[in-house]
This record gives sequence, structure tokens and C-alpha cells, in this order.
Amino acid sequence: MNLPSKHLYNAALQLNRGSEARRLTSISHAGIVRDVLRDFSAREATVYVWLIMPDHIHVLFSTRRQLKDLDTFLGRVKRRINQNLVRRDMPKLHWQHGAVNHPITWPEIEEARDYILLNPVRGGYVHVPSQWPHQETPAPLPGI
Repeated sequence: MNLPSKHLYNAALQLNRGSEARRLTSISHAGIVRDVLRDFSAREATVYVWLIMPDHIHVLFSTRRQLKDLDTFLGRVKRRINQNLVRRDMPKLHWQHGAVNHPITWPEIEEARDYILLNPVRGGYVHVPSQWPHQETPAPLPGI
């Protein structure tokens, strides 16, 4: 496999379950979250998969330069989602501080992508990953 000279991240952004009952996959929120993730995929990083679950978002991506602070970098995604909600006269979402980072290596990228895509199946929302409407794989995996 020809591995890119980029830094790889497997992160999750989670709603604060103690203070947030709304769902990212609701009709009112899913489109807003999807638009922000598409913009993130186009401008901020090479995104291999993003997936929206009711109370969290998974993003598998790489950057050319190592991030000094993953929480700050992904905090922009949360802020953009909240800014778009406010523009539509909707209250901001309550997020957990920071992001959950699941360190992986390049040889593990396909397994990590597949694990993310199976999340809605494990959650009992769909029978096969392709049935879940809140996901995209913007960039192909390197060497696949």
C-alpha cells in the first residue's frame, strides 16, 4: 500500500447526553450537520468517512500537517453546526468538551472505516450500512 505522508485521525464529536435531548439525525438537524461536514470535507481535511449518529458524529480524516490540538480543530465543526442552527432561529446544541480520538495507523484505515460504517447496524437502526442516510465517504482510501 502506498501510504500518504499525512497525519491520520479517527475522531468522534459527542453531544452532552446529560443536557441535550435533541438528535443530530432529526429532520430539523440532519441537513445542517450534513452541510457542515461536507464543507469540512471539501476545505479542512481529506475525509475518508463521516457518519452522523443520533448523539455523535464520527470523522475519519487526514491532514497534511500534524494537528497541534485536535479538540480545537474539530471544535470548529461544532461551532459551525451551532452557527447554522442559530441562523435558522434554532437553539445551539450542547456538546461534550473536546473530541474522542481513537488513534489508528494507516494499515488500520480500512478496518476503521468499516467499523464506523457499521455503527448504525450495531445500534439497531438499519440492517446494512448502506441503508443509513447520514454518511458519506468523500475520499477513497489510499491504496484501495
